[in-house]
Amino acid sequence: MVELNSFELDYIVNEDIPLIDLTSLVLSLEGDGNISFIFREDGIVCGTEEVERVFNRFDIEVLYKKSSGEFGRKGDEILKGRGKATSIHKAWKVSLNLLEYMSGIATKTYEFVKKAKEVNPDITVSTTRKFMPFTKKLAMKAILTGGAVPHRMSLSDTILIFKEHIVFKDFKEIVNNLEKIKKKSGGKSVGIEVETKEEAYVCIEKGFDFVQLDKWHPDEIKEVVEFRDSINSKTLIAAAGGINIENVQTFAKTGVDIIVTTSLYWSKPLNIKAKIERI
Repeated sequence: MVELNSFELDYIVNEDIPLIDLTSLVLSLEGDGNISFIFREDGIVCGTEEVERVFNRFDIEVLYKKSSGEFGRKGDEILKGRGKATSIHKAWKVSLNLLEYMSGIATKTYEFVKKAKEVNPDITVSTTRKFMPFTKKLAMKAILTGGAVPHRMSLSDTILIFKEHIVFKDFKEIVNNLEKIKKKSGGKSVGIEVETKEEAYVCIEKGFDFVQLDKWHPDEIKEVVEFRDSINSKTLIAAAGGINIENVQTFAKTGVDIIVTTSLYWSKPLNIKAKIERI
């Protein structure tokens, strides 16, 4: 699973506490307490491992913790810790932000994947590179927790040829040199995004690893899938562009292998309550 390194975790904490907790200082807070996080709505929890590391940073003992991926009902406890009052207040909001943001994405991803698989059990839901800067690892862990996978982790791991590349390189030249491209890449997966059915058919016949159809009508996508199946090609078909939880089943019913979406990154944070008690 994706994991923040120490520098990244420190960055998140230091963003919220660049120097001191001024409120706790001027109130002269003393004593020990418990802090717990509780579901205000049903959902898939994500981020408890990161919160545990925040707790460790402030010497807060973890008393109870659900693991990322566990389902919880409204009122269920997610995580509980014990420590000094000043430490609890430093960890409070950072921890709540992580849990709400990551659990929100994980929950919506779970619901999205479930809907897609109801009509196409073998489909894969994949997310784009259009996440907010500095949130990549958190978003990746959340979508993995919910049952999706990243479409491309970065520009370095997969070859995906867009029309913007074809501005500088002729389409026919690319298609006719597929084997050379694969060899030059060291055997990496090679995909291409096409704009017409004719282009899709040619790329399927040539043996691209996957062909991506962006903002296509479901009926046209279905035709491409049927063509692929008719020639027993192993090329995967990916549908992208404007796919969300409201229309995912329409696209999944076309028989595509992969649904590519950005919508999961903009999920509503899960509603989680923080409870602090003096002991």
